Amino acid sequence: MGQNSNIDFFKDEEKLKLIAAIEQAAVTIIMTDIDGNIQYCNPAFEQISGYSLKEVIGKNPRILKSGLTPNNVFEDMWNTITKGKDWKGDLINKKKDGTIYYEEARITPITDSDGKIVNFLGVKQDVSRRKYLEEKLKQTSIRDSLTNIYNRGYAFERLGQSIELFKKKEENFSLALVDIDFFKNINDTYGHQAGDFVLKEFAEILASSIRTYDVLGRYGGEEFILILQGIGKSYSVKVIKRVSERIKESLFNYEDKKIEITFSCGIVDASEIGKETISLQNMIYEADRRLYEAKNTGRNKIIVD
Repeated sequence: MGQNSNIDFFKDEEKLKLIAAIEQAAVTIIMTDIDGNIQYCNPAFEQISGYSLKEVIGKNPRILKSGLTPNNVFEDMWNTITKGKDWKGDLINKKKDGTIYYEEARITPITDSDGKIVNFLGVKQDVSRRKYLEEKLKQTSIRDSLTNIYNRGYAFERLGQSIELFKKKEENFSLALVDIDFFKNINDTYGHQAGDFVLKEFAEILASSIRTYDVLGRYGGEEFILILQGIGKSYSVKVIKRVSERIKESLFNYEDKKIEITFSCGIVDASEIGKETISLQNMIYEADRRLYEAKNTGRNKIIVD
């Protein structure tokens, strides 16, 4: 039977095979009383969590709480199981050594012959590897393969979210389209590998110039899209000017070549368009119109109206 565990609630001789199966199961199995205090856990729980049976007996499973699972998940779980129904969901837990791991959990109320809930049975499976692979796949699908910033499709998805938030709460944001001036000349003069190098370096400067909750994407070719959250275009201009200053101070050294660049930019605010008429299409159209005005009037400019 593996470990000698005190399983007070399994008394009958005919249940020995069931107990052996539970003890040898690869999934985590725990039993709690009606207050949620642990009465039993199987060896898989000990192996995965790092806690021994002796350490957790009488304690609440919240000892595994990482703080990363939303509180409404626990509220939904408790409301469901106290009504005598099964609950199934994902939890982000923390092992004894502090390691974060993901579990797919099913919590089942156990009732006596009168239908009264006397225990809760939890069967949980560590799905950390699956979550890692899912996240890796997701990142691959939303990232530009050259620059590793967001691709056009995902940037548009985030722009759509910002527009919906603006419609509901009028939280302003700015959209900036940025285009490297005369980029074709870089490719023609220095080669496409040098052009790719410039794109990656430029993207890195842009990424390090914005806040973590802003959005940067590759719009296409040498063009980039920025969604600057919660600010108007006057502050957005400061952000873009800061990028411009960094570009002026930078020489893009590719092998023995020193490449200098400038860029043009068009910026539009959500509040300029208004929540009644705003859409992804007219935000892009207006920012694009201003970008091309910057390009057609000498380049190396920021146009905001």
